[in-house]
Amino acid sequence: MSIESRRKAQLKAAADAYFQGLTNKDMSAVPWDENVTFRGPLAPGGAGTPLQGRRAVLDWFTSICPVLGEIRVIEYYINDDLTVVAVRADVGITSPPGTLRVVDRFTVDARGTITRQENHYDPRPALATS
Repeated sequence: MSIESRRKAQLKAAADAYFQGLTNKDMSAVPWDENVTFRGPLAPGGAGTPLQGRRAVLDWFTSICPVLGEIRVIEYYINDDLTVVAVRADVGITSPPGTLRVVDRFTVDARGTITRQENHYDPRPALATS
């Protein structure tokens, strides 16, 4: 396997660990760096105020995992520099019922650790009231 192929597999594995964590409702195996920067529309402060550090990101995901439904990964995009993988996925939510159509972007270092993550989606389905 070439260096490029190994790196692409490493990028995909980091993203897969994240989506498997969502599926399992257990994010402890996601390879976030201890100093990861995370941005997402539903995170405290919204996408404009990043969460800093693995503990803050884990704590936030622990709070939302109970409302996660079916997770379906659709497609992967890897940049030319082999430093970023973006994933198009559907993230089901159970309360209120709906689907978030996401493109999540992961910057992954040479160790396979996620150093930055940006989640992009329209949060309105998660904010709808019955």
